[in-house]
Amino acid sequence: MPKFIKISPSIESQQKLAMPITVVRRSIAANSVVSKHSHKWGQFVYANKGVLLVVTDSDSYVVPPEQGVWLLPEIEHEVTAITKVALTSFYFDNDLLERLPAQSCVLKINNFLKALILEANFITNDYIWSGADGLLLRLILEKLSLAPNVIFQLPFPKDPRLLTMLSMIQKEPSNRYDLRQWGEIIGASSRTISRLFKSETGLSYSIWRQRLNIQIAISQITKGESISNISSLLGYESPSAFTHMFKVNTGMTPSFYRSKE
Repeated sequence: MPKFIKISPSIESQQKLAMPITVVRRSIAANSVVSKHSHKWGQFVYANKGVLLVVTDSDSYVVPPEQGVWLLPEIEHEVTAITKVALTSFYFDNDLLERLPAQSCVLKINNFLKALILEANFITNDYIWSGADGLLLRLILEKLSLAPNVIFQLPFPKDPRLLTMLSMIQKEPSNRYDLRQWGEIIGASSRTISRLFKSETGLSYSIWRQRLNIQIAISQITKGESISNISSLLGYESPSAFTHMFKVNTGMTPSFYRSKE
């Protein structure tokens, strides 16, 4: 297991917003963790390079290339750089939030929006809101409001029995216990487990488990692990079976998430 290094949130992110939309650029070394913090405003985080893991009190989000995570105001979150990351954060004044999703989520970034975000990296935060830079940022806001949600959110259960399951799966991702077997381990019927997963995460156990597998897989892929080893780690019968599951659920082959650096 790599040793993770704790780092502080950026100074800019803790100050009062001077502009309706503030842009913050930051590079984070691999295996670094930005300590848990929150903002009084909405935040959109986009990794220009690398892969992030964003964890709140209720969910975890893998943020791979071509996606970004939207966080509501006052949401405590911790950010982990799975690989070396160059990121751009946009902080939105609360008066602008009605245009953005009502829940924290991961958004898919198309090529046009990606180009706008990269151009915004050159904006300094003394720009003129009514000028060209302000227009660019308002266009980013508009395009984010239209961006589709993608499935990299993993809701956390709260029930101690389900947390026991989660802990065991994280320690041994290859286990393929069904709900009857889990019931024998944690002392609950398969029906109870099924009901708890649906009520606490909004997902069935099978879908929740697939999302967890996808998060683990993306983390391993970006570190350079082979598809064969990842397939074995997650308990799939073959690399092709794993690749099929991955593509069905993400729309991309695993190689799409391979680090380009």
